[in-house]
Order: sequence, then C-alpha cells, then structure tokens
Amino acid sequence: MNKNKLSLLLILIVLLNFACKNEGESIPDIDPTLTKDQLYKYARKTFSQRTKIYSPKQELEGFKVPEGFIVELVASEKDGVINPIDMTFDDAGNLWTQTAEMYPLDPVADIKWNDLLKLMDSPEEQEKNENFKRILKLYRGEIKGTDKIIVLSNLYNKSAVKTNIWADGLALPQSILPYKNGSYVAQGSELFFLTDTDNDGKADKRRPLLTGFGFTDTHTMAHLLVRAPGDWIHFSQGALNKSKVSSLVNDAKLRIDFSKIARFSLDAKKLELVNSGLNNIWGFQLRGNGQWYGTEANDLGYSIVPMEVGTGFPGIGNDRLRPYQPWVPELHNFRVGGTGISGVAFADDETGSFPEAWRDVAFLANPITSTINSVKIIRNPDGSISAKHLPDLLTSKDDWFRPVNLEFGPDGCLYIADWYNKIISHNELPTTHPDRDKSHGRIFRICHKSQKPRTIENFYEIKTKDLVNYLKSPSLWAKRAAWHQISDRPIEETKKLSNELLALASDKSQTEITRILALWSLEGIRHYDKNLINSLLASSEHDLRREAVRSLASFSLNASEIASALEYVSEDNNPMVRSQVLRTLNEVGVANAETINLLVKACKPELEGNEMGGSYERNFERFLARKTLESYPEELKMFIASSKAKQLNPSNLLWASQALEEKERERVFLDLWGQQDQKMNLNESTFIIVANMLSNPAIFKAVKPTLEQEEKAETYVAYALKNLTQVQSSQLTQLLSNPVKSLLQSKDESIQRLGLEAIGKLRVKNLQNYIIPLIEKTSTAETLELIILALENQPKQNKKFFAQLSKNDNLEDEIRVSALHSLTKADQSQAYTILKTWLPDLDETQKKLITKVLSVSNKGALLLKQLFEKKLLSHKAFDISSAEKVYLSNKKDTIGTKILDQVKKQREEDKKAFDAKLKHYMGIAEKENGNAVEGETLFQVCLLCHTVGGKGYDYGPALDGSAFRENEALLTAILDPNAALEGSYAVYRVTKTDGSTIEGYLIKRDNRGTSIGFMGGSKIFIQASEIKSESFLAGRSFMFEGLIEGYSDEQVADLLAYIKTLK
Repeated sequence: MNKNKLSLLLILIVLLNFACKNEGESIPDIDPTLTKDQLYKYARKTFSQRTKIYSPKQELEGFKVPEGFIVELVASEKDGVINPIDMTFDDAGNLWTQTAEMYPLDPVADIKWNDLLKLMDSPEEQEKNENFKRILKLYRGEIKGTDKIIVLSNLYNKSAVKTNIWADGLALPQSILPYKNGSYVAQGSELFFLTDTDNDGKADKRRPLLTGFGFTDTHTMAHLLVRAPGDWIHFSQGALNKSKVSSLVNDAKLRIDFSKIARFSLDAKKLELVNSGLNNIWGFQLRGNGQWYGTEANDLGYSIVPMEVGTGFPGIGNDRLRPYQPWVPELHNFRVGGTGISGVAFADDETGSFPEAWRDVAFLANPITSTINSVKIIRNPDGSISAKHLPDLLTSKDDWFRPVNLEFGPDGCLYIADWYNKIISHNELPTTHPDRDKSHGRIFRICHKSQKPRTIENFYEIKTKDLVNYLKSPSLWAKRAAWHQISDRPIEETKKLSNELLALASDKSQTEITRILALWSLEGIRHYDKNLINSLLASSEHDLRREAVRSLASFSLNASEIASALEYVSEDNNPMVRSQVLRTLNEVGVANAETINLLVKACKPELEGNEMGGSYERNFERFLARKTLESYPEELKMFIASSKAKQLNPSNLLWASQALEEKERERVFLDLWGQQDQKMNLNESTFIIVANMLSNPAIFKAVKPTLEQEEKAETYVAYALKNLTQVQSSQLTQLLSNPVKSLLQSKDESIQRLGLEAIGKLRVKNLQNYIIPLIEKTSTAETLELIILALENQPKQNKKFFAQLSKNDNLEDEIRVSALHSLTKADQSQAYTILKTWLPDLDETQKKLITKVLSVSNKGALLLKQLFEKKLLSHKAFDISSAEKVYLSNKKDTIGTKILDQVKKQREEDKKAFDAKLKHYMGIAEKENGNAVEGETLFQVCLLCHTVGGKGYDYGPALDGSAFRENEALLTAILDPNAALEGSYAVYRVTKTDGSTIEGYLIKRDNRGTSIGFMGGSKIFIQASEIKSESFLAGRSFMFEGLIEGYSDEQVADLLAYIKTLK
C-alpha cells in the first residue's frame, strides 16, 4: 500500500471514529498511541468484517425466541449502561449494574510468562512493579477511575426507566451485592463496602474489607458475589489469577490459586475455600431449593454443573482442595458451543414466571455464539445427573449481541446483560484493539405471554410484622427479600417473628422452598428449635432435610447435641444429605467421640470407578470425612484408641488415620495391618497410602508379601503407574520388580506393555533377559517404543539392540530415531556412524524429527552439533525449540550459538512472509467451497491436543464453537499459534540434573515433582530431585507451527469447512 492510500485509510478511520454515534454508527475510540503500521493492521482486521453498530431497536428486531415468549429492551447506552457485567436486584426491585469502560485493565503486557507467574505469586513484588502499582491505586481508590455503579428503577410499567448513578470514580467493579443501606463491591484487588449514609441515593463512604485478590488477568478477577444462608457471601475467581487475600477487619487470610469458589462472612472476619476447579466460572447461582449451580466457560462436558460445597473439577492448574479430593466426572457428552459460557439462571419462581415445561432448565449466556442456550439439568436423589441439551431460548442475527449475565427479576422475567461488542475474545486480539467498544451496552428481558403483572413491593418499607407472610410468595425474589429483611433488621424487632417462622417451617402444606426460606430466616435471627429440626430431618423432602442439616452450623450447639441430631441422617439414602452431614461436622468446630464415630463411619472403602450416583458419591464422602477429621486430630487419636473403634471396619480406620501426623498414622497403620491377613487385597486408595509409607522399614517389611504377589501384579502395577506422582520411590520399585517381571512373561501383549511401561517409569533394572525376547515377537510400534524406554535404564548393556533397531529400515522413523537416541547415550561414535549413512536419504521433515528427539539430552545435542559442523545437517533441520535445547546443553559452545542464531534469523524471515500466507489462506476460506467430510479426517491431528464433543485431549482450549470464530482469527491461530497464546497453554520446559530437557504441557507440579503431558495424551513424571530448573517458554505455544503448510489448497478448504461445523 503506498503512502497516499495509507493516509487516506487513516483519515477514514479518524472520520469514522468521530462520526456521531447513532443508528448505523461505526467503531469507537482508536488508541492515539498506535503507530501507522498498527493502525493499518487493525484497520484490515476491522474492515474485514461488519463495522456498523446496530441500534437497540435494530438488535431487538434480530432476536428469535420460542413461540409465546417476547423480548423487551429495558435499558441501553442512552440510560448509562456501558459494558455491563453484573446484574442484581435489591429488595425494592431496583436493578443494580455497573459500567466497565476501563476493561481490560491487565497491569502488564509483553511480559514473559515466567516473570508474570512470579508477579502473580508475590504481592510484595507487585507492590514494586510500576504497572501493578498504577492499577493497584485505581482499585484501592487512590486514583479515580471512570466506571460507575448505576441503579435502574421504574422497570415494571410502561414509562421510561430511571437511572441513578449510585457510585462513580470506580475501576471495573466486576460484582456488586446490595446489602442494607449500601453494597459490597468486588473491584480488582479489593473488596469493600460502599454506604449511602445520608440516604440521598449516592454512596458517600467506603469501608475496605478484603485485599489481595489477583488481578493479573482482568477477565478472571474475583466476581459473582452471591449471598447465602449462614451469613456467607460466595464468589468466584477465574483460572489465571492467584490471590493472597487478607481481611482488613481481623487477621483472617486465604490463599486462592487458579479457579475457585470461595466465601467470606458478612462481617469479613471469616474466609474459606468452597470449590476447586473448572476454568472460568462466569455463571453461579444459588437455586431456590438451596442447590448451587455454575457454568464452565469452555464447556468440556461441564457447561452447567451442580456445585455442591466441597466439590472439585478439572481445570487450569488442576489445583484440588486436598490431594485426595475426587474430580466430579464429565456430566454430559453434548456441547452447547462456544468457549465463553457466562451467566446462568433458572426459572425458580413457583408460579407466574416461565411455563412449567421450563422448570429445571439452566439458561446459559453465550457471548461467543450470541445466544441464550438451554440445558435441562436435575440432580437426582441418588446423586446421578439427568441433563438434556434443548433448543436455544434466544438466537440473534446481530453477532455483536454478547450476553454475559442473566438474572430472573421480581416480575418473573429473564433479564440479560448485553456487553454489545464486536470483540469478545480477550486473547486473539490485542487488549488495545480499537474495535473494543467502550460506549455501548444493553439490558433486555424475556417474558412469557402467560405471565400476569405483579405488584413489586419495596421490602425496605414493609413492616417487620408483615415480613413472614411474604415467604409464602410464589416469587423467589420476594421470598429472598423477606429473608434478607428478617435477617438484617435489628434482632429486637425480628426475634418476635420466631413463632410465626417455626409454624411456617413446620407446615407440611407449604412448598418445600417456602419452608427452606423460613428455616434460613430462623438462622438469620439465631433461633434454634430442637423439635423443628428433628421434624425437618425426618421430612420426605430431600432438599429440606439437607438444609436442616446445614442450618445446625448457624446455632451454638455442643458436640453431643450435634451428634444426636445427625446420627440418623448420617446414613440418609440421599448422598447430598450425607455429604452435608460431613460438612456440618466440620463447620461446627466442636467434636467428641460420637461425632468422630460418625466421621469414621463415613470413611467406607472406595467403590470402583467415579460415576455420579454411586462411586463418585462414595469417594466424595470419604474426602469430606477425612478433610473434617484433620480439624480434630486429638479427638481422632482418642477415638482410635477406644473400644468403639474396634467395632468398625479396619479399612475405615486406615483411611481416617491419614488425617493424623506422619508418625501417628504410621503407628496406627502397623497396628491395623497386624490384625489383617498379610496378603490382603489393596484397593487403589489403600495402595497409595501403603506406597507413601515404604520409607519406614517396619512398614516395608510388613507389606512386602502383599505387594510382591504375582497374581495381583497387573492391578498393583497399574495403580502405581496411574498414581506415579504420588507414589514413586526406590522402595516401591524394589517391591514391584518381581511382579513386573511376571507381566513380561504374559502371552498377552497388552499386559507385556504394562510391564514395559513400568520398567521405564519406575526404573526397574536387570530385566533385559525378559525384555529382549519381546523384540522379535512384537509387531506394534507402541510395544517397540516401550521396549526402547525399558532398555534405556541400562543403556551401555543394551547398545547392541539399540543399534539393531536404529538400522532396521522396516521400522517407522519414530522408532528408529528413538533407538538411535538411546544408542547416543551409550555409544556416541556408533550413533554418529549410523546417522552419517542415514541422513542423505532423509527429507527435511525426517531431519526435524531427529533434531527434536536428540536435542533433549546433552549427548544427543553434542551429536547434532557434530553433524552440523560437518554440514550433514543445516539450520533448517532445527525448529526454535530444538535449537534452544542444543544451545542450552553448553552455552559456551559456539556451534550451538551459531545454530540458534541461524534458526532465529530464519524465523524472522518466515514472519515477514506471514501476511502473504494469511492473505492466501483467507482467500481460500472466503470461497467456502470445502468438503467437511474430508476435512474431518484432516482434523484428527487437532485432537492430539484439543477436545471437541468430549473427544481428544484437553492440553489446549476446547475447539467446540470454532465455527463462530472469524476466519482471520482462526487462520492466525493455525498458522502462528504463538500469536494467540494464552499463558497457561505455553510450552513448559524441565531441565534435568543430567542436562536432558523435557518439553510439553504442564499437568501438575508439586513438592514431589512435575508431570508433563504430550500430544496424544502420554505423560511423564519427573521427580523433584532430578529437576535442575523448570519454566514456561514465553510466547511458545504447545501447538506446533506449520500445521497446514504441507496441505494442498483443497485440503485447507476441507479442513476449514469441517471447523465451521463445530458449533
């Protein structure tokens, strides 16, 4: 493009920017600091797709809902609604929301991922970093921001909505929760309470409550404040933040890493973790029946899930509440589409809202697909899940419709917060991209024509004596408003309501939700009635029984009273009631022999599998029981020594004893073991317990006969490999050597492979006489690869076989190169001779395979440098990763430096050619003439790292919903995966003490060591003692580059056609 054309383009952008922003307006503010080159690049992105901004009326006309439903505009940018995130209704029916004009506020950009991790981990370092300090001052109110909290009233008649700016000068207040005469506000690193002291409709006092929330990633900061019974407020933190939260009221502290649900007390004096996992929970609701539900942004079979307190889910970081916490299994195999599922809401009004057919339907805000999805989900009384993907409640012709939150209002209608923006994804385009709209936002509502108008009361003005009657309202909002007022008003007023509340909670003619809210209200005024609780615990209503159990933690009862109340329901047929018993026993903070007995009884042996409605619930209850017992070590020791303990199953006591300190649990173990058959069968959890005690000589001797049983070899070796990060030790290897040998002698190749894998991973030695005969017998590449890894434990003794395999041109290249690498470690000269003969016949792809494999060890790197120096390999045989590893093997060696410099130079030249490649492939994409059936075959390589519809591996983001991504963003991610990289998906490199390196996806890292995953699902565990250094590689995607460069144009078209079916 010549200078005149570029200038004309820039003038056009500026004119469009300053054009009046009415119907048909164009893209908003452009960052004045951008260079001309950046403006051109962004303009190309901007004008490749739609630039016209629709008015609210135009957007409304493009909505489609099922017959009988209608959509209405509630408020828009004209009413001050700009980039709304949160919505909540106060007890007068007013709608509270906020602006997010300052989004995003990431404190740093263009920073190495490892440096960012250090800042995430250290609040002290953040205080020293100028960018963090600047953002901290905004969040702490030391510098005024431009965002506001607004209150919308006059919503329920046909006159215009009224807007009141309740607070301003804020910076991304992501969540708000009205309370009494003010509101809790979660804003970046801080959580504070704003008060309107003079009742003029404006906040005028700020009281800091909590500080230390992570804010390195703006879109995953603390948010979703939800009030719960027991004087708790629950909230969510997303995956890419770490928090060291401190109360500013007392000395309470809490560490929150990665995605979690946590909670704090209304007075901010107590802090607790509640749930672990998922990736980003942007939808979180407490249903009318007291059950919690949340959304998983990336779907992955968890689009909407029950989030019972204490549950854990897989996600970035895989950080459990305890190492033994079980994951909730994938709950459904359908996908709703998209990678940004946000708000969730249920029509929980008893009448007067959506028709009964929509009962138990989770409505999901999906800003990626511009839809409101519908999933019917029920947690059955046995714990199992029934879920069905229904047709969308709402679809839109306007792909700028970005629903990010949902809430049912006092009128029984569904309210939608619409971010309204051309861009919704945070990582595929720069945070400074000018297309990020900062001047629009809408709120809509969906109603059903069968709904009758309601009188919306102002509960702040209702007399205290009349409040109980409103707990019987069909409106969940009204019930909760009454509960709030009963709980929050002076106790001198509300304690007079106790008799009415007792009568209502006892009344079996009332609905279950009404009785639950009456119980919550009794908690609010701290009124305990033993007869009521006993009657509720005997109720046939499952949720009511569970809530009665939970409520006991709100009353100051002694351990005997607790034990007496819970003894019967501790064996309830509903697992949610049983699990609540265990949580309550923890929350009450007192214990005696009777309550410890209940906990130990819950430590039943695990059941095989992890399915909902059976084995999962058993595993979950074992987790809760052990976690609770950790709070009562002295009481547990006394109980185990008592005669009562002898009446229980020893396996229960063994699991319970793991809550004790190491020496004490070893003593208990030996005592219990001595009472058992020495060749007893171990289940998986007991195997892990035993394996972790083998450093104790007495335990080693005691369990030796059991672990050496050849008839149990397959089971115990499989346990060891599955739980390698928890159990690996030289003692375990010693005890499993003979069982592994027996596996190699099996006639079943799958069992042989298990033995071979164990040799490689457990480092079993001196079994080559049993391994070598398998070389001749096997015909599969998988087995040969395992044989090579097994023989590599003793490379010099086995170099003959490595040479034999590496010279066998009937084998696959991967096998030959793997054998060659093993030979390099034993005899570098022989490996050089073989390669010298082999290399002239290889193409560039084969040569890159050799450099990739050999570069991971010092000896392999040295061999590659020799070949490079002799001009048998050029720099084109190396990618940046293999070149770096060769260089790092000896930084003083000039040959390694030369290889790395040449590879870097080649990369720069390739980057210059990127625009031409992108333009070529964009032309292919825009023709839309590919064959999706053929493309599905090509797509299978993507499943080595990504999941779609439950298939594949989750080392990268799920690709469900890729059909909704723009062609340019999609092609950029394929051609240059490093350009759209999220830090958590960067390559992780471990350098071992022997100089070798391992690169892959970080699965887990703890004080035992690090687990790395590879394409296709394989994993490796490196013990901490073998690790010299480890870190993420900044800007380096786990996905390999050049995925489609070997494809024909027809194949590229086919691949893109298939991707466009992934909705």
